[in-house]
Parts: sequence; structure tokens; C-alpha cells
Amino acid sequence: MFVLESVWRPAAPVQRVWSVLAKPQFTWPDWWPGLTADATHSVVGSDGLAAPGAWARLRVRSPLGYALRFRLDLTETTAPSDGEPGRARLDVSGDLAGVAEVTVSGVSTGTADGVSTGSTSEGSTEVRLVWRVSPVPAWFRAAARVAPGPLAWAHARVMRAGEQGLAARLGS
Repeated sequence: MFVLESVWRPAAPVQRVWSVLAKPQFTWPDWWPGLTADATHSVVGSDGLAAPGAWARLRVRSPLGYALRFRLDLTETTAPSDGEPGRARLDVSGDLAGVAEVTVSGVSTGTADGVSTGSTSEGSTEVRLVWRVSPVPAWFRAAARVAPGPLAWAHARVMRAGEQGLAARLGS
């Protein structure tokens, strides 16, 4: 099993970042280079954003030349409010199996005598993406055993492209 964590810090308010990530149409492929949606199913919550039951069948092109196909099923979501982070949990199936968790929170910026005051900047956000997944195809399991380093490097490159795409979408 891989546990892969990425942290993005877009220069935009939490609610704005959440509204882009939580669009019910799974619009990530619109701004994430190398990511393609083969099919999506929207479920819209009372807030107009994605709700449990929404899913996307995606394809991602690795910088190592292979493509992975997987499905993300949104199982839990809580929008950020009153200083609490937004959270989403997605089941992952296909060429990868496991879970993905997304946390969107304000970045603490205040200090008093070197101690954090817990205040956050309106324009600073942290997006934490954690994948706990196992490869499913035999070739991918074998590659993970003999060359985990290059696979982790490829994941980091794909995630960096997503971070840059999100920043461009947000205009930050």
C-alpha cells in the first residue's frame, strides 16, 4: 500500500478553494493537466456543491508514460465553516484501490511572542491530499515492489501539475 501525501498552498481564501474542489461536476480535469474524465455522476448538496454519491471515472497520464484509470466515489464531505477545515473522503477503485482524503483549511499566520495565535489569513489556504491506495494490475504491483521510488516521483509530478493547475484556475 502506498500512503502518498501532498500539500498545496494556493493563495486564495478557503471558501474559494473549496468551491473549486467541490464542484459537483468533478471539474478537476478542466484545470489539472494530464487528468481526463471518462464519465461523471453529479450529486448536488443543499449548498450547491458535491454531495456523497457523486463519482468520477478518471484517467491520469503518468510522466513515466503509463496511464492509470480509476474511479473516485465521494462518500463523505463537510464544507469549511467557522474556522473548521473542509473535508472530503473518496473511495478509490480501478487501477488503484483504497481511499483519498482531502482537507482544506486556513493557514495559521498569527504569532504573539513566537506562539501561534491561531489566526488565519483570508487569502491563505492549505489543501492536504492523502492517498492510501494499493496498485491493482499485476504489472503495477510488480513495479511497486521493485521500483517504488520512480512511482512516488511520478505521483509527485502529477500532484504538482494539479497544484499548478488549481493556482492558475484561482488566479493565484
